[in-house]
Amino acid sequence: MAALLLGLLLFAMQSPPLPSRPLADGGSSSPPTSSPAADNGTIGHPNGTLQQLPQIIIIGVRKGGTRALIEMLSLHSAVVAAQNEVHFFDWESHYQKGLPWYLSQMPYAFPEQLTVEKTPAYFTSAKVPKRIYQMNPNIKLSHPRDCVGHTI
Repeated sequence: MAALLLGLLLFAMQSPPLPSRPLADGGSSSPPTSSPAADNGTIGHPNGTLQQLPQIIIIGVRKGGTRALIEMLSLHSAVVAAQNEVHFFDWESHYQKGLPWYLSQMPYAFPEQLTVEKTPAYFTSAKVPKRIYQMNPNIKLSHPRDCVGHTI
């Protein structure tokens, strides 16, 4: 585990940081300029960033290293992460709000950045795999155990 964390830290130090929630002119937040687009899953922001559906979802069990993994990935400028566990695919009350709500929970990112979401409870719900696949059949699912011994 120490090797994984060290590798992620070294990887993150290679690039200058970019803000995950950029601010508009004057340092204050401004609302999105458009509504969610059903065809590409993005919401634009005046400074060129956008909210996009995640390309990576971290799953796992509680106390299984998911927080450490997302914190290390977030150190890299090419990665932005949702601030909280979203519970979109496992909680019916959130899932019924639809993809526009899920998209609104994602951070603003530049087009070349990867958006990551972490909800360990996705690991325990039988409905989650099908729902994630329906959103994006090419999405990457990651569990901290899968990263041990891999170099980035």
